Amino acid sequence: MSARSIAALAAALLLTLTGCADSGGADTDSGESTSQEESSPSTSGPTYTAFADFPGEELLYVEQGVVPVGLRLKAVDTVWQTELAGQIADADAHYLVVYVAVTGEADDRGVADAWFNYFDFELVFPAGGDACAAANVDAYGNCTPNPVTSIESVADGEWRDHMWGSADAFGRVDLPAGATMIGGLAFQIPDAAELSGDMEFCASGRDVTREDNCITVPAPAEPWG
Repeated sequence: MSARSIAALAAALLLTLTGCADSGGADTDSGESTSQEESSPSTSGPTYTAFADFPGEELLYVEQGVVPVGLRLKAVDTVWQTELAGQIADADAHYLVVYVAVTGEADDRGVADAWFNYFDFELVFPAGGDACAAANVDAYGNCTPNPVTSIESVADGEWRDHMWGSADAFGRVDLPAGATMIGGLAFQIPDAAELSGDMEFCASGRDVTREDNCITVPAPAEPWG
């Protein structure tokens, strides 16, 4: 074999080896990129449950203004708190806060100027018990809420820590058709009171008295701390 042929063969072999090395490098890079993409954590945002998907009973609350406003409510949580919407419970009492999901009376229509009027609500204790603090008892002896929050869009499970504004300060909101928002109502209960069993959460309705328009809510699962 001539020297020229040997040189040509060596050059071809070198090119072949170089091509294999490049190909291996590309495969390695591709594999690393795929592995990194698969291992990257996915970013998930807060969730907002639709009204129909919250469990439990519902009631129709009608705020008796110039134009009656109908809102459907479901209790989503009950908890002891010492503060809500900028107000602090008395030193010898706690707030029993009922958080509710809120949507419009009709699924295909929004609600303008929605809010909670605390005169429209009351908490009824089992067996006619009187566990309400004097500060929350109205002229008729009913246990009414104060403070009451504004109605806001709050993610699931975040209502206990949300920076709430009061209904009096923040006023009314427009509730879009099909939207679900959250609000809270605080009933002040003396620390010495004993709650036994479920309670009735009542609101003014349409063509029914407040006492006949109620849903059952449980006492808070956790003791106050």
